[in-house]
Parts: sequence; structure tokens; C-alpha cells
Amino acid sequence: MIHYVLAFFSSLFAGGINAVAGGGTLISFPTLIELGLSSKISNTTNTVALWTGSLLGAIGYKSYFKDALPTIKKLFVPSLIGGVLGGFLLLYTPQKTFNFIVPFLILFAAILFSFGSRISRFTSRIKARYVFLMQLITAVYGGYFGAGMGIVMLGSITAIGIDDIHIANTVKNTLAFLINLSAAFLFVFYKDVEWHYAIVMMFGFAVGGILSSLISQEIDRVYIRMFINIVGYTLAIYYFVKVYIL
Repeated sequence: MIHYVLAFFSSLFAGGINAVAGGGTLISFPTLIELGLSSKISNTTNTVALWTGSLLGAIGYKSYFKDALPTIKKLFVPSLIGGVLGGFLLLYTPQKTFNFIVPFLILFAAILFSFGSRISRFTSRIKARYVFLMQLITAVYGGYFGAGMGIVMLGSITAIGIDDIHIANTVKNTLAFLINLSAAFLFVFYKDVEWHYAIVMMFGFAVGGILSSLISQEIDRVYIRMFINIVGYTLAIYYFVKVYIL
């Protein structure tokens, strides 16, 4: 029973982090490993569970959905395609390769978000095909592992000119739901899921996602951006230490 309690609260906390900034997988994924699952099964089980948090996190920002809808429509297709491609990469890529690239992806995401407002000045006229490609790459990463995917998307969304953090979070949570769901279908098809943990964590991600998205709207945007930056660089340091030092 203690295993299920740990799985639930890790997903609750992770769902809250994902709804505001992204990076909640850093909490839920290692928890599953500590509970005795292999790294890949932990990853697929986590992905199958966390779509509920993304969905309810998006619902929590429903008042911003009208403003976010044009961007969501533009990035809908690459999100679905990338989620599936990333899922296939996870199933067929060696674990050592995965461990090597994750710290660099997280660091890139944190830097991108930190300087997103400056980048947006130069990318306000970015062509649609480049926006498509940017989201496709992000979605591939999300389907592959996903820790920090939300930060990558927030950085990308900010870079193309969406300065309102709540609108950006609405876009991010909706697209994360699509990416996670497309990859989850693939993992379910290949039967690489521990369902007794996945079901428990679905509830945790859902509760954390909706509560965090609602609470975050009462906080000054400056503090939310500060929190997102802290999460991003903390993730990068953690993975560099874990992969290259420990």
C-alpha cells in the first residue's frame, strides 16, 4: 500500500509542477524507478498516467482558451506526429543514448525560456513552417521522455511572440495533453505499461494539474516566470550531476 501512496503523491506534486512550468516528470519518473520498475517501463507508465494532468491543467486555464486557440490549431498536427515519433524512439533507443542527451535538452529549454522575450523580438515574423518544425522537435522529445517538455514549449511559445504567461500555459498544457496521449496510445499498444501504478497516478496528475493551474492564476506573472526559471536550471543541474558525476 505504501508504494501506491508514494506513486499517488509523486504524481500529485508532478501534476502541479507540470501545470505551471513543466518538469514534473523529475518527481514521478524517479519515484517509479525507486518502486522497482525498470527505467523504460517507468517512463512509459509515467507517460500513460500524466495525460490527465495536462488535460485538467488546460481546463484550469479555460478563460484564456479563446486567445490560445489560434496557436493551438497551428501546432496541433506536429504535436500529434511528434508524440508518436518520440514514443517509437523511446521503444527502440538504448538507455545510454537517452541518458546522454537529456541534460543538454533541459539546459537548452531553461535558456530558451529565460531569454524568450528577447528572442521574440527577432522571431515575430517567423514563418509557419518553422513554428511547425519547432513544435515537432519538442513533441518528439515529449514522447521520448518529457522531463522539461513544458519548459521547452513555454520557451518556444514565448519566442514566437506570446508574452502572456497564462495564455502560454494554456497552449502548453493543451499541446502537452495531445503529445502525452499520442505517445500513451503507442505504449499501450506495445503493452509496456504497469497499469496498477498508472491508474493510481492518473488521479494524482489530474488533481495536481487542476489545482495548480487555478492557484497559479492568482500569483503575479513575475513570480511564475521566476519559478519556471528555477525549475528549468534545477532540472539541468540535476541531470548533469546524475549522468556525468554520480
